[in-house]
Amino acid sequence: MTGRCKVVIAACLAGLVLVGVGTHRFLRFLLRVGVPRIVARAVSPDGVEMCIVQECNFSTEPFTTSFVYRKPGADWGWFYFDHEDWYWGTGRVSVDTSNQVAVFYRAGSPAATFAWGTETYTLHRWDRTLTGAQECLPTGWSPRQSVRSR
Repeated sequence: MTGRCKVVIAACLAGLVLVGVGTHRFLRFLLRVGVPRIVARAVSPDGVEMCIVQECNFSTEPFTTSFVYRKPGADWGWFYFDHEDWYWGTGRVSVDTSNQVAVFYRAGSPAATFAWGTETYTLHRWDRTLTGAQECLPTGWSPRQSVRSR
């Protein structure tokens, strides 16, 4: 076998490996966005769970993003975030236990604030504040389930 032939075969094999790795990553991405997922989560010292959840719409409106929370022993409450959102890779939460406030960040900027003592939610991009859940989710619902099926 000539040196040139060996180079061509090695290049083809390297290409196949790269395609395989790329395909594997793409399939993992599809599996990840194909189910509802928690982007950011916090639990207050008194047990209030708070999450930003996102699910793929499989349409021209790529993702629905919601804020959900639950006090111990209660059902989940829901607040609107965005029904035509883009993919959130990850989120970050800052919890201020003294003031009973959690701030959820997207790409380093505050996206939503939740004061769990008063159940007050602020959506920063619209400077919109609401107190009390916009909707109560069914008993037994969890953040790993579709919010749209509520």
